[in-house]
Amino acid sequence: MHQEFDVIVFTNNGATYRFFNVNNLKKTETGIDFWYVGKSTGTTRNAIFNNTSMTGYSIAATD
Repeated sequence: MHQEFDVIVFTNNGATYRFFNVNNLKKTETGIDFWYVGKSTGTTRNAIFNNTSMTGYSIAATD
């Protein structure tokens, strides 16, 4: 069984992105990489953010 998370990414230009059902969150040499399930489509996708485009991120465990 794997733990799923909600992740919020804060970008340098002031945008905020929220991702649901995130798993396989990994810190890389250049940023973060994770898989998530799209809320409206139900499609599993891969997201990659580099450190130069984001100011930070927040992780919350889902129930």
